[in-house]
Amino acid sequence: MQILITALSSARGPSGICRHAYNLVRCASRHTKISRVYLLIGKWQENYFDSSFALDDPKVNVISVDISNFAITRNLWYLRSLPGIAEKLHVDVVHLSFPVPVLRRSFNCAVIASLHDFYPYDEPGNFGFPKVIFNRVFLRKCLKETDTVACVSEATMSRLKIWAPRVAHRKGVVVHNCVDIRSIDSTPMYSSGRKARFFLMVAQHRANKNIVLALRVFSELIKKSEISRKTFLLVVGNEGPETAKIKRFIKQERLQDDVRLIDGMSDRSLMDCYMMCELLIAPSRIEGFGLPVGEALACGSRVVCSDIPAFREIGGETCHYFDLNAAPPELAMTVAIHKALTEPKPKADNFRQSTLKNVSDSYAALYARIS
Repeated sequence: MQILITALSSARGPSGICRHAYNLVRCASRHTKISRVYLLIGKWQENYFDSSFALDDPKVNVISVDISNFAITRNLWYLRSLPGIAEKLHVDVVHLSFPVPVLRRSFNCAVIASLHDFYPYDEPGNFGFPKVIFNRVFLRKCLKETDTVACVSEATMSRLKIWAPRVAHRKGVVVHNCVDIRSIDSTPMYSSGRKARFFLMVAQHRANKNIVLALRVFSELIKKSEISRKTFLLVVGNEGPETAKIKRFIKQERLQDDVRLIDGMSDRSLMDCYMMCELLIAPSRIEGFGLPVGEALACGSRVVCSDIPAFREIGGETCHYFDLNAAPPELAMTVAIHKALTEPKPKADNFRQSTLKNVSDSYAALYARIS
């Protein structure tokens, strides 16, 4: 069986979609029933995939697509060019790592799409107007045209049942994201300097991630000397709609020496950060899965996160939850941070359904069923 996985997106650096596509490749390549795995990326994504991920498996072929990185060009490529590539490679299954516009009749093989969330409806501000309208149309088109919709969590499946109940009933399945971050070497990134202790956030600069809320809490902790002045906040994630607001707050509160914004880093460096940080902060108001929470727990990190379904599904009783609806949420988050810091770091653990083997077996069985 041969699988074609698409990761072509606007992202030039780390994103949840890219990490998901990479993990799909790893899951597919390790299974004996799958003989060949093709990964399609954009030309502008080459450096990121080369530097961040280990893609030297002999079963894996990376194909770089040389088109302009504009939304209309990318979407037309999915509609017009992807079917021909799939036919030329004689693949049995095309796996879209996120919803894109396709026409099922154009393919001679099965087509599956990973569904991460319903942000075009739940968080329209992540896209802006009129872009959000197109994202809603493309999402609906993808759900209609694909053979199977693989939700990355029960939380995402619940949103699918609300927004597209017939799709959920007819072709929705749950296959959890793979949580299996690996380190190639263990050289610490932040082992020296005046500030050697740090809190960690791994989040794109989007409103639902509540980065400014975390900054407000961190700022108060520093001002009131409730944490060491040698502690800084490291935020790892691509810039986005909230970037200007985030930078404005940092300048306003004079946090330039206390907060570091990093676009992204390799898996090995990110794993180091999970293992070295005092705790991971994840104050999102909505998530489809919450990969950083899963990865942090797998690395033995303390986790302070909002009490939302996706995080409960992954974190169980291990995380330190706080209520975003509390009055005020800053106080609830502060209490959770203090409680987490008084306890030892948890034993490194993994969400059972998200282990590489279990996810690999689930996808292999799904591919065999639909091909």
